[in-house]
Amino acid sequence: MKKFISMMMALAMTFALAIPAFASSVREVSTFSASGSAALASSGQYNFAMTGSLKVPTINVYVPVSGDGDQIILNPYGLKYTLGSQANLTDQVISTPIVLGSLSDVAMKVGMTVKATTAGNAALATKSLAEDTKTTTNSVFMWGQVVGVSGESDKVTALPTFATEYDETAGKSGDMILVKAGDTGSTRTGLYTIPPSSDPTDVAKTNWACVKFSGNAVKAPTIPWANTDKVDLAITFTFTPSMNEA
Repeated sequence: MKKFISMMMALAMTFALAIPAFASSVREVSTFSASGSAALASSGQYNFAMTGSLKVPTINVYVPVSGDGDQIILNPYGLKYTLGSQANLTDQVISTPIVLGSLSDVAMKVGMTVKATTAGNAALATKSLAEDTKTTTNSVFMWGQVVGVSGESDKVTALPTFATEYDETAGKSGDMILVKAGDTGSTRTGLYTIPPSSDPTDVAKTNWACVKFSGNAVKAPTIPWANTDKVDLAITFTFTPSMNEA
């Protein structure tokens, strides 16, 4: 089951902002030339008023509800599997894609906090194990990535392309988040900015992003991998309005 989390802020506020401007050397603009330059006249003091308004955004975001279908599977031996129309995949970390959507009238920055819990002999590594030939423990290196889905629609019909390797730059200031051990986990803001909807009243104008977790693991640890070796993830999403990108 999916659900919409809507915060419809239909509050409109206006206020009058009267700002007296006083300066002893202010000059009056008397004429403008064809080139746009202004001719200045005599000195004087002038008062003027500015009327301001406050824009309160409409925030309407879509997040999945956690359920039995949400899985992250360790495939350390690189066994071949099929996912949808893709066959003969050998990823060592397989995860259910998480779909996020926004029908907001402002751009929404997506952030995440990920807390990992390990079981059995599984342990989280702090660096990629893709080229590692020395580690003999049941270690797994894992990261998440947020990628946008092009175009507006009422649902996601095709998943975007995700990176196959972790990028340290993207993990610090881009679209990736490293999964870390410990009670605090890891937190990143601004992983991806979902564009504003062109029509917040039409669900077909929803913009989407997808989250996927990937990684690599030691293929031949001293103690063979077992069904009791697990990594569970607790994920919290944040959505922050970005008025500069509205």
